[in-house]
Amino acid sequence: MKADIFKASILAILAASLLGTTTYFASQQLIKEEHKPTLTLDAFTPKGGQGTTIVSSPYFSNENVSIYASVKDESNDPVANTSVVFQIYGPPNSNVTLKKTAITNSSGVAAINMTVPSAKDHPENVIGIWSVVATTQIVSGEQTVDNLIFEVEQPPSPHVDVYTNRGGQGSNTPASQPYKPNDTVTLYALVSDGINPAEGYLVAFTAFNTNQTEAPLLVRTNPSNASGIASIFFRLAPDPAVSAGTWQVLTKVMIKGQECVDTLTLQCKT
Repeated sequence: MKADIFKASILAILAASLLGTTTYFASQQLIKEEHKPTLTLDAFTPKGGQGTTIVSSPYFSNENVSIYASVKDESNDPVANTSVVFQIYGPPNSNVTLKKTAITNSSGVAAINMTVPSAKDHPENVIGIWSVVATTQIVSGEQTVDNLIFEVEQPPSPHVDVYTNRGGQGSNTPASQPYKPNDTVTLYALVSDGINPAEGYLVAFTAFNTNQTEAPLLVRTNPSNASGIASIFFRLAPDPAVSAGTWQVLTKVMIKGQECVDTLTLQCKT
């Protein structure tokens, strides 16, 4: 009888032990099946950088750069209210480093803005390849990182381009089609600060027939509009003796203290 009771006790202990072991491994399996949220991060600018694509066109000193980071979950849905840290590094061997933090919006996008420093005094700190490292704050013990590069160049110089209603776009480019006596000639001057069209700059137009020895036919001024264009028009004399020949057009404008000039020629034929 005692042997039976002892045997039953041993079996109960073994059963309990097996049950506990089963419960333990089952709980461990559940822990393993509970995976950490997987986030994807993509940093880019308005000029490119989505995915593995590099930024398509350069920025210039003193230009604003917007940098974005799109955060999505494993289902490719946007993740809102997630902190993203942007580490920005200037060209190699420069001492430029910036750190900014932003929170993703309802579309899962965090955004920051920076202004490229002036390259006037220390171009080595500005001109060249810049890099950005975007990192989500630690999520369940992990970080998600993406890298981005963009180039900074010296901005183009301010300039003006004079052309006609019959062509001539480009520096010192002649009109593509001739005029006749009594035709109306429209002159345009596109004013640029080097990057964008520049409004409100006074452009001086001078036009004269190189076959004539008299003073220039006209000298007029007009300001550039919101598209950076100033324009004038004049009518060629109906008398071929006065109007026929090669006409020279000269434009001048002061842009940020720099005199900018462009010329073109046009033909008047009978």
